[in-house]
Amino acid sequence: MSERWVCKRCFADNEETDAVCRHCNLIRGAESTPDDSASWAAGAETAKAETAPGWRRWVRFWWVPALVIFLVVGYLASAKRDDGGAITAAGSLPIEDLRIGDCFNSDESDEISSVDARPCGEAHQFEMFHVATWDGSSTYPTEEAMSNFVLETCVPAFGTYVGTSYQASELDFVPFYPVEEGWDSGIRTFQCAIYDPGAGLTESQRGAAR
Repeated sequence: MSERWVCKRCFADNEETDAVCRHCNLIRGAESTPDDSASWAAGAETAKAETAPGWRRWVRFWWVPALVIFLVVGYLASAKRDDGGAITAAGSLPIEDLRIGDCFNSDESDEISSVDARPCGEAHQFEMFHVATWDGSSTYPTEEAMSNFVLETCVPAFGTYVGTSYQASELDFVPFYPVEEGWDSGIRTFQCAIYDPGAGLTESQRGAAR
């Protein structure tokens, strides 16, 4: 049976083969004064306090790596633009960030917050050709008022963009109005996008004259 020994400074239990204490490194058989024991105990508590926050910090900020993953995934899922502003990689894009010339897909829901933006060389439903800012009353307009505003601003812009008048074109357009909640927060932007009633689009319609 092995004979264990107890350290006279930290009172830790050690194996017979241990020449020094496993916990405080006091030599086996050496004496320890009360002051030495107190000094060692204080140092041990300080070391414990210094190392513990590393674990607590990881627990407290566990969301940091999760946030990084979320941001990376969000970045990868977002549409990309080149230095000139043209969309070069498909991805999600807030509808308010659409620019004239942007091509995109969108669902048919009444309220749209984001779209599937795409390079115009890829299959898509819509192409933004005009963005107008409401210059009338600050009160949320009626549907009739919004329709009149769209006709007054988007129809002329259609002819300029496509290269043929709206009345003569085989293309059509759809307006995107701000919802009342957005209006109350200051959004006054109206967007108009071309689409082909008979088929989808696979290229830009700027200057297409059709």
